[in-house]
Amino acid sequence: MKLFSKIFTAVVCAGLLSACTKESNNINVERQIVSGGATGIDTLKGTVTGVVNLSASRTYILKGLVTVKSGATLNIPGGTLIKGFGGAGQKGVLLVAKGGKLNCNGYSSKPVVFTSNEATPANGDWGGIIILGQAPTNKPTTTYIEGVPNSSDTQYGGANVNDNSGSIVFTRIEYAGGVYAGALGNNNEVNGLTLGGVGAGTVLKQIQVSYSGDDSFEFFGGTVNPKYLISYRPIDDDFDFDFGYRGTLQYLLGFRDPEINDQSGSHGIECDNDNTGIATNNPRTRPVISNMTLLGANGVVDSDPHSPQTSATNVAGSFVAGMRFRRNSSFKVRNSIILGWPSALLIDGQVTADSLANDNASFKYNILSNNPITKGYTVTGGVTSFTNESLRTYLSDPNASRNALYTQSSTAALVDPFNLVNVVSSQFNLTAASNARYGARFDGDADFASAASPAAGSALFKSTTIRGAFGATGVSWALETANGGWAKF
Repeated sequence: MKLFSKIFTAVVCAGLLSACTKESNNINVERQIVSGGATGIDTLKGTVTGVVNLSASRTYILKGLVTVKSGATLNIPGGTLIKGFGGAGQKGVLLVAKGGKLNCNGYSSKPVVFTSNEATPANGDWGGIIILGQAPTNKPTTTYIEGVPNSSDTQYGGANVNDNSGSIVFTRIEYAGGVYAGALGNNNEVNGLTLGGVGAGTVLKQIQVSYSGDDSFEFFGGTVNPKYLISYRPIDDDFDFDFGYRGTLQYLLGFRDPEINDQSGSHGIECDNDNTGIATNNPRTRPVISNMTLLGANGVVDSDPHSPQTSATNVAGSFVAGMRFRRNSSFKVRNSIILGWPSALLIDGQVTADSLANDNASFKYNILSNNPITKGYTVTGGVTSFTNESLRTYLSDPNASRNALYTQSSTAALVDPFNLVNVVSSQFNLTAASNARYGARFDGDADFASAASPAAGSALFKSTTIRGAFGATGVSWALETANGGWAKF
């Protein structure tokens, strides 16, 4: 079904953007008449063709499914504010089709901000951002992205490893991750940022997704290499990988609110090769991750596990694991800190466990803590090659994996990692007593090749000695707006 019959094409409006009126049939940005005479607010809807440049001097309402068509480019400068419409059946979703580009380039003191249009914002008020590319997945290229109605614009995947869908830099996405249309139903939501078949030519860095109604970041295949990502208080997972994603990620923060979790079970990382569990689908999902900090509820009990949740099934929400690798996925994780989850690492299924035993997957130089410690490393789903205890022994070998599993989260010696009030980036820093200030390693595995200053979008990791996403001193890469930065907690 065609949601919008009116097609807007690019035009240069002489002088001010306000000269473009609602009656014009050939513009991408349509003037909105706001009750009460408010000025400077425009509506962005329908389709984007050609090259369209938004202005930081305007505020935009993202209404309904807005599609950047193949061959089109939407440029959004630093300081621009875009509010997702939350009306039933018209929730704002920005979708970049295969062959389209979104250049959303904020900077450290003036980020681009996508947020809710509701007076009292909440998780999942509007849809979110979907980027679709032509990089490999392990699904047919006729596969449709979840969360929005199927159309030729919602298919993704291809053979171009270096496909370029643009760049998103110094950008916040708040209160997204909602159900676009009720008919799509349970477990078919738009995420805060959804990436389907996005290629390595795309630049993703300094992006914060806050209060998502589903996952903060979800990768459906693709080869993109993000850096400096923040997931803040989502309902479901912080980072979700599916359908053959093969890329590198560095400097990730996942921060949870004990009162916010999902009926499907919430994770820091959820990783599947295929949602049906088919082991033979190639390429096999295998994120390669370094310098991640995942912070769970740390034993704080959810006072109302039935709210919030994204389904109407009245099933209680829960926290499951800092990292859950299942359905025949693989993984490589180094130099990271995972604290306060019921299980730190959950290996689900025999094929996934075999990857670890056969050295096709790896988990090294990490610091973990959870309570009880017996579930620090956990196996489920018919795994016979490991028990919980043997997996712990295997991954704690001082001559091999060299992971440290602490009985108390405080032993990791972060400044104040579970503080939920007046959150600031410095609370995630390492104290002088922290063993995480040293011990990071990038040698011995070509997937962890590093450089002093890797190029934007590069698969190379930035060389560092620290473990986790933050150091001990200096200005944080996640400096909050109150102190002149771009992030907001």
